[in-house]
Amino acid sequence: MKTLVVVAHPKLASSTTQPFFKAAVEDFTTVTWHPLHAEFDVTQEQQLLTEHDRIIFQFPLYWYGAPSLLKNWLDQVLTVRFATGNRYALADKELGLVVTAGEAVADFQAGGAEQYTMSELMRPFEALAHKLRMRYLPVLAVHQFLYLTPEAQQRLLVRYQQYVNNPNFEHFAGQVAWFNDQLRHQITKADPTSVTLNQVLESLENRQSELDDLAWNLSMLKKEEDS
Repeated sequence: MKTLVVVAHPKLASSTTQPFFKAAVEDFTTVTWHPLHAEFDVTQEQQLLTEHDRIIFQFPLYWYGAPSLLKNWLDQVLTVRFATGNRYALADKELGLVVTAGEAVADFQAGGAEQYTMSELMRPFEALAHKLRMRYLPVLAVHQFLYLTPEAQQRLLVRYQQYVNNPNFEHFAGQVAWFNDQLRHQITKADPTSVTLNQVLESLENRQSELDDLAWNLSMLKKEEDS
């Protein structure tokens, strides 16, 4: 799977979150980091989109939506002939959103200061994905990044890496498989003979086998109940 991260941040040079995200995926060869600029070549942008399987729009929340930088890009790149018409060039690809906000997560809910969830505010992008025949991914919302503890930032880093690079990040089994793949990569990169790293990998793989057996047993029990 190849992922295109479309970064639409009007003040990218002064951003604190975007360098964090960029560093998180710089070792992933299947991820293309693509900051938007006011001027661009439409044909080249369309080519980039067609070359990737998962498209991520990444931006700070501006008045309950995306900055005009992204809106202008969408208006010019998603031409009728390219995006719909008789081509549907992005059909069957995935569309995800990484949205940063300065407000607390508790504000974005019924009864909260903002009243609406982030998923509700991003519905226009869900409608866009439906129109383009893409699969819409759950929104990854990042609230008050500057107030996150180092532990919370580490958890966010892993969540972000999986959101961008894991084909099955929505499922527990897919998350475990991704962790195993990353550990194998680190073992090869650091020290293939490391006893500790190999023991950790073996433990994870054994637990995955146990989880697979449990899932199989549960499916058998459900079939018996349904019969």
